Amino acid sequence: MDNVKFYNALSLACDGYYDKIKQYRDQTDSWQKAWQKAEKELNPKINPDQALEKLNKLEIKIILQNGPNFPYLLKQISRPPWAIYLKGNLQAVHQPTVAIVGTRRATNVGRDFAFHLGAELAVRKITIVSGLALGIDEAAHSGVVNVKEKTIAVLARGLDEIYPPQNKNLADKIIHLGGAIISEYPLGSKTYPLRFLERNRVISGLSLGTVVVEAPKRSGALVTAHFAMDQNRDVFAMPGPV
Repeated sequence: MDNVKFYNALSLACDGYYDKIKQYRDQTDSWQKAWQKAEKELNPKINPDQALEKLNKLEIKIILQNGPNFPYLLKQISRPPWAIYLKGNLQAVHQPTVAIVGTRRATNVGRDFAFHLGAELAVRKITIVSGLALGIDEAAHSGVVNVKEKTIAVLARGLDEIYPPQNKNLADKIIHLGGAIISEYPLGSKTYPLRFLERNRVISGLSLGTVVVEAPKRSGALVTAHFAMDQNRDVFAMPGPV
């Protein structure tokens, strides 16, 4: 528990930035010492016990990278998160998983495809992973929720606030049905453009394969596909109306 407490305090002090956390962890031999060094240098106004209690009240767990419950697939990627914050069912991240990602400006055809593919995979006990964004992500999650199965939404910010806010109700349904909302960022962390790209490596990293639906040439969905290929995972695409 101490490792979790001091990791969370360090993550808060570093605002979840991977390289900043790494800097302190590499200079020490424990999360406690890393936090103590950061506390001395950064002087953050953070009480580790109170910060952990806030997580407990929100029913958010921290799964450390070197702990037994960290997802195996995610641990295999380049730059796996130091930890993941998880709200919901921990077992959801340990089942066979497939990511479905795509544009926010989805056509009706694309949305229908993502909705039905998510549902069809879910009833076969494959957990769908996506980013809770409007468009294709939302449709894929909604397809799973419609058949009352498990899906995982990966956020690019702290779990104390759902983004986008329009999908708060969808996020609640995901948790109610045994799925999970996860992030590598601590409470209070805001969404920045770079964090969507960092988040995408987690979406593909959690998944055996990634399905891309309606992705423009310059899009986060194609970045996710590139991450998947770099991670030696399968990549699939909906080439157009099928």
